[in-house]
Amino acid sequence: MFVLLFALWILFNGKVTLEICLFGIVISGAIYLFAVKMLDYDPKKELRVLKKLGGTLHFLLVLLRDIIKASFHVIGVILSPKKEIDPKLVFFYTDLRTDTGRVGLANAITLTPGTITVFCEHELFCVHALDTASQADVDESQFMHLLKKLED
Repeated sequence: MFVLLFALWILFNGKVTLEICLFGIVISGAIYLFAVKMLDYDPKKELRVLKKLGGTLHFLLVLLRDIIKASFHVIGVILSPKKEIDPKLVFFYTDLRTDTGRVGLANAITLTPGTITVFCEHELFCVHALDTASQADVDESQFMHLLKKLED
């Protein structure tokens, strides 16, 4: 947090001089100490978040890839007069323990075209899938595995 505060100080000042850097170190240090003492900020929590940053970026890249892939599939379903749309409700259980993980899974499924999370109660999910390919994507979702790694 200290480094981020100092970087913001330099960015907002627009130039780098010795005086600005020294004053920025003092101001950033004071704000950091205030956050630790008065706002119950925990530097150990920040380290845990930084350790999970790589996994979070990997999850977001997989999500982006699946959104693009599903978008082309849905476009193909819409534009093809021969394809039959066979919507179904898919029920499945997940072993995600935290509410954050389950909400992340529900949102990832809803963001992917062709699927919508209808409800999520504890470990039970209900997803509306547009067709058979979308149903297979829900059943073989990588999102659960990536979110499980982020929970640990």
